[in-house]
Amino acid sequence: MAAHDALTFDANPCHDPFYVLNVLFHAVADYGFRYFKLGIFLSILIIICLIIYKSYCSPVIYKKELSEVGYEHLSKGSDRPLHILRAQNTRRLGDKLPPPYPNGWFALVESRDLKVGSVIPVDAMGLNFCVYRGEDGVARIVDAYCPHLGANLAVGGTVCGNCIECPFHQWRFGENGDCVSIPNVEAVPKGISIKTHHAMEIDGAVWVWYDVEGREPLWTVDRIPELDTWGYRGRNEFIVNAHLQEIPENGADVAHLNAVHTVSMLSDVGFKYPFLNHFIGYHTWNAEWLKGDDHTASMKITQKYLIMKLDIFPIDVTVTQIGPAHVRLMFTSPLGPMVVLQSVTPLGPLLQRVIHRVYTPTLNAPLGAALVVLEAYQFQRDVAIWNSKRYVNSPTYVKSDKTIRAFRTWFSQFYSKNSIPLRDAMQNPLDW
Repeated sequence: MAAHDALTFDANPCHDPFYVLNVLFHAVADYGFRYFKLGIFLSILIIICLIIYKSYCSPVIYKKELSEVGYEHLSKGSDRPLHILRAQNTRRLGDKLPPPYPNGWFALVESRDLKVGSVIPVDAMGLNFCVYRGEDGVARIVDAYCPHLGANLAVGGTVCGNCIECPFHQWRFGENGDCVSIPNVEAVPKGISIKTHHAMEIDGAVWVWYDVEGREPLWTVDRIPELDTWGYRGRNEFIVNAHLQEIPENGADVAHLNAVHTVSMLSDVGFKYPFLNHFIGYHTWNAEWLKGDDHTASMKITQKYLIMKLDIFPIDVTVTQIGPAHVRLMFTSPLGPMVVLQSVTPLGPLLQRVIHRVYTPTLNAPLGAALVVLEAYQFQRDVAIWNSKRYVNSPTYVKSDKTIRAFRTWFSQFYSKNSIPLRDAMQNPLDW
């Protein structure tokens, strides 16, 4: 009887591991086939919802720090930061560099970040600023330090109405910088004030007028009417180790477009395997840079994106350079218009923060959200070069470089008699 029971147990297919695996495999396959279409549908639906969310509700933010671009050639490992620091310290900067801080308008903070009643500290152009927004909604910029005992108004300071109040002894300064209130003092002594700076809020940022000669703003900037109805789709941000002038000069260097930006913005694989460009796509560029008779310059760009010689996405770009650190790029594409607004802010003599803000009409918001990242991929190729190059004061020009020579002549108007030399700015980074 026991032998019969054992034989029955061994013959039970449920105890055969191969039989069990076979049943499970067919069950999973049948289940997967039955719900395959549902899974694909749900995946597509999730992707669409994510695109809509990022396009309309949560602007895309793409940010790269200084050490993240242009140092791929250095060894990996825990000591990588030391290798990057050494590369930066041993890099030759070049000869006869222009003054690091030209005169003009510079973006200090994002308008979206400066809420009513908020205060933001900013260090730029070798100065410390206090940027705040009063209850009237107006953005104001003053020197950061209280004239009383030197407290930083932007660190712990309070907005009271349209005034800024010192966190140390609660001295209060009005819209014109004059001290209007001191606790336990009935009559405020005359002559107590902080320096105010000319501010301009446009193109998604709050700008300060910097002029080493102390002149009033030499120009103002008109708003773009379309931005009243277009939506903000996000921004990309880079920290660049280069002289400020090198960044706008890139626009006048039309020859670099087909040298650096031909391969697809979707992937760098075309650099290593050029034959793949015909399958994944590549760019061709035609550009013309023109200087204006004032503080502006312009550029016309025609871009084709080719796959097997078929232009699948042509784009025309009208570029306007406004002063030393403000650029507007108006895009015309098959899917509608877009605008990219660039600002360059000197955080130090050879350290720039470059931001591109993207705006589009409602209908092509997904394209605008994609442009934030795709444009960043192209710009990143320039940053990788800037972070390691040196400035050449007298280059060996060829015919195609004539616009670079013209650009440098045009850009020189933003330097003046008392512009701080690079050597002085490097030794005294926070002094005029």
